[in-house]
Amino acid sequence: MTLVAEILAIGDELIHGALLDTNSKYLAIELERIGAVVHRFSVTSDDPDQLRSAIADACARADVVVATGGLGPTLDDRTRDVVAELLGGPLQFDAASWTQIQAWLSKRGRPVPESNRRQAMLPPGGTAIPNPVGTAPGFDVRIGRARFFAVPGVPREMHVLAAEYVLPAIAAMPGLTPTAQQWLRILGPSEALLGERIEPFMVPGRNPAVGITATGGLLTIRIVGTANTQEAAAAACEATAKELRPIVREWLFAEGTAELPELVVQQFTKAGRTLATAESCTGGQIAARLVDVAGASSMFAGGVVAYSNAAKVALLGVPQALLDQHGAVSEPVAAAMASGARERFGCDFAVATTGIAGPEGGTAEKPVGTVCFALAGPAGTRPWTVHIPDLGRAFVRDRAVFEIWRTLLAERH
Repeated sequence: MTLVAEILAIGDELIHGALLDTNSKYLAIELERIGAVVHRFSVTSDDPDQLRSAIADACARADVVVATGGLGPTLDDRTRDVVAELLGGPLQFDAASWTQIQAWLSKRGRPVPESNRRQAMLPPGGTAIPNPVGTAPGFDVRIGRARFFAVPGVPREMHVLAAEYVLPAIAAMPGLTPTAQQWLRILGPSEALLGERIEPFMVPGRNPAVGITATGGLLTIRIVGTANTQEAAAAACEATAKELRPIVREWLFAEGTAELPELVVQQFTKAGRTLATAESCTGGQIAARLVDVAGASSMFAGGVVAYSNAAKVALLGVPQALLDQHGAVSEPVAAAMASGARERFGCDFAVATTGIAGPEGGTAEKPVGTVCFALAGPAGTRPWTVHIPDLGRAFVRDRAVFEIWRTLLAERH
């Protein structure tokens, strides 16, 4: 028996596009990690009829349903009311939850509106999931064939309730399927070309399954295996990866399920090396993604966004003569930016980007998508140019950032 899970994201703000649902991604990764098989994501509004249908349908299909959102104190937060209706009984007041809500607000010097009392109401048969980081307790209840978990939609709160209650509860249920993943990161070919190269591994029903995910020019070969144990699933994934490596070797630059900036931080920290950035067309994206990683301060000294020519001169010491002779998008200017950043920050390494992200600014000699890079280090400064397909401004900039990760991960300190 396989434990089938579904994830339900609730909220008008998701339907209307005001907010992006990131909770489902997090939950899917964590559910798969513990051995639940996720069959479906759903997003629904707060409308009672739509919400009732979404919950009832999910609970008829799955063994476990994790729902996020609709647990606030206002009348448009309807998850608990709809679940109570589905279960055929009134909401029940939970004194322990109300005490916790009052204590949480009082500790922060905030008033305790009577409307918050709604958050202490539970559907019949429900068990409260305490919320130590907010005023919205979750709940755990049986609906039809499914065990239904409701948690807040605020990601910070959802993470805590999932980690402390939901995931351990599901991990104790029968029917878990040990699953492992291995990712191969690819930069260079088109998705079609890569697909042709590894087509024999992508047949339906294969275990481990092999697929390709494309994001801003980065291709990820995802290997997902199941077995009787986590160790056996991981071994099966590694066996497939071993077959794939020689097939894609000229494009392969990183492995593992960690995010690429995390791998860069780990590699530089382990080597005791420091890094600075000088960015033009990428607008600080490289620096921002590095500092998203906990512990980045051990290796990242800082960065400069020098978008204008004047900023390149004033902040990085790029000679005006280079700009006049070669233009801002050129290898000599990229090299000067990287060297300037390395010198000013006193780092072991520095990287630079300068390019034409579009949609305007391209010429016959330097079309949109032309990006010049440089890496400055103890062995000198190396500039290079990549002509990125003009698939939109965001694509060009994202692809440029991936080129930096590839370069830094290839650097042997």
